[in-house]
Amino acid sequence: MPNPVWTDILNTLEPTMSRPNFVTWLASTDLIEDIPGALTITVPNQYAKSWLENNLIGDIEALLKKSVENFEQVRIVVAKKSSATLDDLPILQGVSEALTEPESDKTPKTNLFNPKYTFESFIVGNNNRLAFAAAQAVADKPGEAYNPLFIYGGVGLGKTHLMQAIANAIVQHSPKKKIAYVSCETFASEFIEALQNKAINEFKRKYRSADIFLVDDIQFLANKEGTQEEFFHTFNTLHQANRQIVMTADRMPKEIGDLEDRLISRIGWGMVADIQTPNFENRVAILQAKAAAMNFTVGSDILEYIANTITANIRELEGSLTKLATTATVEKKAVTIELTKAVLKDLARPNSRRFTTKQVIRAVADHFAIEPSDLMGQKRVQEIVYPRQIVMYILRYSLGHSHPQIGDELGGKDHTTIMHGVKKIERLLKSDRQVERDLADVKQLLEGGS
Repeated sequence: MPNPVWTDILNTLEPTMSRPNFVTWLASTDLIEDIPGALTITVPNQYAKSWLENNLIGDIEALLKKSVENFEQVRIVVAKKSSATLDDLPILQGVSEALTEPESDKTPKTNLFNPKYTFESFIVGNNNRLAFAAAQAVADKPGEAYNPLFIYGGVGLGKTHLMQAIANAIVQHSPKKKIAYVSCETFASEFIEALQNKAINEFKRKYRSADIFLVDDIQFLANKEGTQEEFFHTFNTLHQANRQIVMTADRMPKEIGDLEDRLISRIGWGMVADIQTPNFENRVAILQAKAAAMNFTVGSDILEYIANTITANIRELEGSLTKLATTATVEKKAVTIELTKAVLKDLARPNSRRFTTKQVIRAVADHFAIEPSDLMGQKRVQEIVYPRQIVMYILRYSLGHSHPQIGDELGGKDHTTIMHGVKKIERLLKSDRQVERDLADVKQLLEGGS
């Protein structure tokens, strides 16, 4: 029987975090009292243990002090379970029913994968660690862990890299597996073409016979009712046959407009992992790896300047280094800060793209004559809530931060609160000119202080 104290604590923690994080790290835990006051939290694997120790142990201890008489200490241990099939990651159980393997001798193309997109070449940081670990688990045990796997994040942050890394790894250790890799737009175009040519059965066999189904940018399913219907049935056929499904998008499933609830529900059967904008240290590490791959010798001061200038997109970050190396070679110039500034002049975003979260909070606080700590706190009075939502909107659309990332930056707020705040400003912008003026004034403060 579950420990009732632990059940109460889980019920308290669940609303404070995203559903994927709760299911992944807490749903399979339990609490044991070894001796009075000494408690043990059991987790299914080492990865979960590390995540709890790094992210939640303080909150857990505070709740235990309130709930357990004579509480002294708590420890986290990995429980050895014979049913576990992975050593490092929890298995999320989805709905699975026996289904006869679809009959097909048509193998989807498997020559579409970039050999440079591997797990070894992917730079791992706090912004993408969960997505990376889940992708590796999928590649090692396709159809057994995280099925489906849904990875979301902004443009150029590495979603396609991880998806193709999965494919490259599977091709290497299981070359006979059929891999269907397709963008959502291509899937929709092929579906329409199949309808026009009365070749729908052939279309279905092509994708429903796949062992691995990889779909990029499923946000393009929005407003395509017929394609959604076909995608839904393809998803069901593959999932029930334990075939691995991996999808990417630029936002969370429920944020994709006009995506059917039943499809959102299916996606929720597995793992939903986001990739956030890399921090400064990650950007420098990415540049170092890129420079090494290019055999391009460049000073750390140059790399740090690029990392401070190109902040929101890994693709542009690597492209800026390539352009610098090419310019230096063609023009036979030394790689200096002056040359770097000249090369990056056209690549750099406007100043508003390079603001830090701290600068945004300070500018909003100054504009509304409140304290920055108010924006980070929990006060729900209108004088604070509206400026806080302005911060959320700027972080989302000027810096490209994800909803969970913004929640963390504003004191650990739930991503649904961030979503609500951003949408509130979006709605107000359509009818209230004062909101538009407030945003313009804040941005002017930011530009004046940069």
